[in-house]
Amino acid sequence: MAAVALVKVVMPQMGESLTEGTLVRWLKAPGDAVARDEALFEISTDKVDTDVPAPTGGVLKQILVEEGQTVAVGEPVALLESADATAQAPPPPAVDPHALDEQSSPPRSEKKTEEPGGHFTSSHAPQVVSFRRGLTVPTDTRATPRSFSPAVLETARRGGMSLPTLTALSGSGRGGRITKADVERFLAGRASAAPVPADVPAQKSTPPIAADVPAEYLYRPGPDDRRMPMSPVRRKIARHMTWSARISPQATAETEIDMSRAQRRLDEWRQNPARDQDAPLTYTVLAALAAVKALADFPVLNSSVLGDDLVLKPNINLGIAVALPDTDELIVPVVHGADELSAEGMARAIHDLASRARGGALRNADVQGGTFTLTNPGIFGGLRGTPILNQPQVAILGLGAITPRPVAINDALAIRPMMNVSMTFDHRATDGMVAFRYLARLRQLLEEG
Repeated sequence: MAAVALVKVVMPQMGESLTEGTLVRWLKAPGDAVARDEALFEISTDKVDTDVPAPTGGVLKQILVEEGQTVAVGEPVALLESADATAQAPPPPAVDPHALDEQSSPPRSEKKTEEPGGHFTSSHAPQVVSFRRGLTVPTDTRATPRSFSPAVLETARRGGMSLPTLTALSGSGRGGRITKADVERFLAGRASAAPVPADVPAQKSTPPIAADVPAEYLYRPGPDDRRMPMSPVRRKIARHMTWSARISPQATAETEIDMSRAQRRLDEWRQNPARDQDAPLTYTVLAALAAVKALADFPVLNSSVLGDDLVLKPNINLGIAVALPDTDELIVPVVHGADELSAEGMARAIHDLASRARGGALRNADVQGGTFTLTNPGIFGGLRGTPILNQPQVAILGLGAITPRPVAINDALAIRPMMNVSMTFDHRATDGMVAFRYLARLRQLLEEG
């Protein structure tokens, strides 16, 4: 008779930068028989829902994590009773401890980028620019005495730790390595030094940030109110946007662009039957091409803030906001290597990502590694907006609706298709001068080609 073993099923790591996942739905109940590799539960990570298979065959003995709970990667979520005494749940996939969270895309061809000080450097690897001294040092931690796992870097980033502070921590891991728990202990100790309101009630189903809100600013439901729990995606968006507003001093620059030339280009494309009609050229595609091309002149807008440093990215990975059908939610899939695409390539990439997003077929890699985001409220009739930064990025571009308006051209009035464009930027990374110069370059590219 085969021995019976209890096997722990853990939260898997679905991407190298992911440190936690939300268990959305159990597909089996306690007592159900489960085959090896059969879908056991569904998780939501970075707004992508994924089925997780059973690591071995057996019977679902106990559920340890209820639906809707968010747990760290590697945490047990269930126990399986297996007839195979040697059965073990596979450990979470190993990740490269030297990899930065943003760099999930493969390395691309070398190109030259200009730093804020005007010096050109090779873009094989990200560059860190010190805010205080203007120095440039490689971010390859293998060349330094200490290296950090993606989970450590992400925890430190969320807590606002600078790289020198992180490096100075005493590590409790093997060989003195700094662990995620070390960073969390440091952040908890720092937070405990700040006064916390004693009368803040605990609230179950609210974004974690709500715990910091004084009680007088929290709404108290009335007897006729209907309370509706947020969906897992809505909770992630709420948390992400709340932290973004807290982390960055955000400002918005605006301009308007005459889209007459873009309109003519689209008309010419539609009249050519040889074009790929399955991946159409659109205003969004043309704006994306111009946005990416303009970023080459302003690399500071394709960076992230890390403590007192700016991390300049070697590639432009363009996030495109896509509205999900039958919901009030958005998802931001990423066009990796957008700076290397032609108009046709950009059209195919955006069409593919948007189609798979609306069909629920995105992979975790499709929503990771973005360095700059484009959102298009104009498709809903919005004339202008002030989008919130998609952390840890430092800029996001918003496209308004294209509407015919009278404009003055050579001292005469003409009706032209005009589009308002707004760009929210992180005031820690740059100033309004750079933001408006970027928008002027974007306008030139779209109006003159």
